[in-house]
Amino acid sequence: MRRLDAGAARPLNVRNQGIAMGLQRVLQGLAWSGAGLLVAAFLMGYAAPYLPPARFWWTDLFAVLLPALAGAVGVLGIGLVGQGAYSGRWGRLGIGGALLLLVALRFGTVPTGEASGRDADALRVMTFNLSPAFARGPDRERTLAELVQREAPAVLSVQETWMKTRSASDGGELFVSWPLRVLLEDSVGYALPRARPPETTIYRPVLGQVRLDSMRVHPLPPSGGSDPRSRYTRTFFTWQGRPAVLYNVHLHTVGPRPWDLPGTAASLARWRTFLRTYRAGALHRADQARRIHRHIEQETRPVLVTGDFNSTPHQWAYRHLLQGLRAAGGGATFPAGWPLVQIDHVLVGPEWRVGSATVPGLEATDFVSDHRPVVARVRWRDGYEE
Repeated sequence: MRRLDAGAARPLNVRNQGIAMGLQRVLQGLAWSGAGLLVAAFLMGYAAPYLPPARFWWTDLFAVLLPALAGAVGVLGIGLVGQGAYSGRWGRLGIGGALLLLVALRFGTVPTGEASGRDADALRVMTFNLSPAFARGPDRERTLAELVQREAPAVLSVQETWMKTRSASDGGELFVSWPLRVLLEDSVGYALPRARPPETTIYRPVLGQVRLDSMRVHPLPPSGGSDPRSRYTRTFFTWQGRPAVLYNVHLHTVGPRPWDLPGTAASLARWRTFLRTYRAGALHRADQARRIHRHIEQETRPVLVTGDFNSTPHQWAYRHLLQGLRAAGGGATFPAGWPLVQIDHVLVGPEWRVGSATVPGLEATDFVSDHRPVVARVRWRDGYEE
C-alpha cells in the first residue's frame, strides 16, 4: 500500500514541478518584456532632441520622463552587468554596459559653474514666470518683493506678466500688471528699459538694476504677431561698460493635461484630444525655437537667453536653442509646489562664463507663481574684448 502511495505521489510531484517551471518561464518572459519596454521608452526619450519634430513630436512625451526612465535603466544595466559577469553571459554584460554608458553620457555631467570670484564681480540674472492670475493681494506682493530683494538679481526677466505702452502723443503713459507694479516700487528698486516700443502690449518684460538701454518686441508663430502673447523681447543693456543683449522668451504652451480635459477618466476621446493638442504645441515650439535661433545667430553683441521654454533639457526645442550657447543649469522649476522638471532656463553665449545657477526654495504658503525662478551668476569670459 505504501508503494502505491509513493508511486502515485511521483506523477503528482512531477506535475507540480512542471506547473512551477511553466509559471517561472511566464514570469521571466513578462520581466524581459517589461525590461524591453523600459529600454525602448528610454531610447525614444534619449533620441528626442535629435529627431525631426514634424515626424517624431511624440518622443517629447518620453523625454519629459527621461530622468525617471534613466534611473530605472541604470538599475537594469547594473543588474545585467552583474549577471553577465557572474554567469559568463557576455551579451548581457555588453548590453548592460551600453545602457550604463548612455545614462552616464546624458546625466553624468551637470553644470557646476566655472567662474570664481566675488558676487560683486558677477551679473546676477533671474528668470521667473509670473502670471498675474496666479496670486494677488498684499501678502503675495510682499512675498514677491522679499523674494526678489533676497536674490538681488541685477537683471530680472519675467514671463506672462504684461505691460502696455502708449504713444508719446498720449503722454507715454504706461500700464503694468500687479507683479511689475511691485517690482517697480522705489523700495524694490527695479526699472524698465529706457526706450520701449510704443502702443503695444509686452508679455516678456525685462527689469534691471543695471542700465537697460532699450527693448524690442518680435513676433513668433503661430499668430505672426497678431497675439501679443506670441512674441519675445530683446533687451539691450550695458554691464561693466560692455554692451549685451538679453532674449526673454516663453515658448508655446504644452496645453491642457488629459485630466484637465472634459470627459470621463476612461474616455479615449480625452486622450486623443490631448495628443492632438500636444502635437500642435510641440510643432509650434519647434517653429518658435527655429525663429529665435536664427535671430541669435545674427547677433553681434554677447547674448543671454532666459525664459520659460516649456521644454526640458531633453527635448527638441530646448536643444535647438542651446546650439552655440551653454546652459547655466539650476534644477527643477515646475510645478512650484513639488518641482519635477526644469522648463525655465538661462543660456549664455561664448562671451560669458557661468558661475552658478540655483533655484530658490519657496515655502508652501509663499507661492507667487506655479513656477520657481532660476538665478544665474555670470561673468565676462577671460580675455573677452568687444
